[in-house]
Amino acid sequence: MSVYRKNCDRCNRPSFSSSEAGEWLCPICGNDLTRYPFFNAISLEKVAIMSDWKKQKYKKMANS
Repeated sequence: MSVYRKNCDRCNRPSFSSSEAGEWLCPICGNDLTRYPFFNAISLEKVAIMSDWKKQKYKKMANS
């Protein structure tokens, strides 16, 4: 399981999650971080996240 980090530009605090999907609000100030880039929580490298439609496409291919 991966842990992701997003950085809030409103309160300048990090936010952590293990989920790639759904709404992501800063736990400190409530700023919507959903469209902010993901970073690996350990290395702080930017992470490329698959879009929902690509995930569905790959699931369908795997089940075929």
